[in-house]
Amino acid sequence: MGIGQVISDTFGMVKDRFGTLLGLWAVYFGIFIVMIFVFVIGIGTVGIAGMAALGGSDPMAEGNLLGLGTGMIAFVVLFYLAYIFVAMAQYASLITAASPLRQTTFGDALGVGWRAAPAMLLLMVILIIAYIALALVMSVAGTALSGMGSAGSLVLALVAFALFAWLGSRLAPLFAVMAVDGVRNPFTAIGRSWQLTRGHALTIFLASLAFLVIVLIVCFVVMLPSIGLLRSMMDPTSLADAAPALGGMALLMLSFLVVSALFTMLYSAFMAVIHGTLSNASGGGMVEAFA
Repeated sequence: MGIGQVISDTFGMVKDRFGTLLGLWAVYFGIFIVMIFVFVIGIGTVGIAGMAALGGSDPMAEGNLLGLGTGMIAFVVLFYLAYIFVAMAQYASLITAASPLRQTTFGDALGVGWRAAPAMLLLMVILIIAYIALALVMSVAGTALSGMGSAGSLVLALVAFALFAWLGSRLAPLFAVMAVDGVRNPFTAIGRSWQLTRGHALTIFLASLAFLVIVLIVCFVVMLPSIGLLRSMMDPTSLADAAPALGGMALLMLSFLVVSALFTMLYSAFMAVIHGTLSNASGGGMVEAFA
């Protein structure tokens, strides 16, 4: 697996399946917009309902304040779980659509996303728990090395970076394993990802760095007109004329949308290509994606 080939195939898949990827991104973007409206309305409803339940009681009283806060926190937690669920469905759909291992229609990719989302949400919960546990271990190690001063902190930072980079590289095709291969058991998916990336961790890490640099450059170029606009808008006198100000804000929002779409499509294609290349190397086979 070569770094240049992975990058080239990533952009090639986006180019070849641009319409499908953009359409999927637009569908999920619309869902996210609806979710934001639901969140705003829901959080207001929870607050109003909580205040109404108090009757004439003082809302700032300790027990009443705790009850209101608990309701708000529960709603926020549920919202973020729903948000992660939709985000997992989005990445599963786009990874499936960009996979060099299969030719997928828009509808099939959309369906795969929603079918894979529950398992991927569970996977995310497992990974978050594992991350917290690992962070606690690193915190304990940091306490033990605190006596070494700045040298100890540097050693710990380097070890932590190397560890997380290695783990990230070994788990790089994890989402694709669940979406494209159809593996629904999170632990089986982790094992499959571990098997695929054996002996390729360094290449995946270097490819990820190269990909990140290229994507940042692309996003910077897209945002370049908006950067100049932001600098000019820092001058209050530039906002005196409403029409240019509104036009500038519209351009800024459009730039953010373009960056969001590009990043999501490119990142999904990158994960799909990593998975496809590794699967091909292990004997899984690869379809002719650019026919």
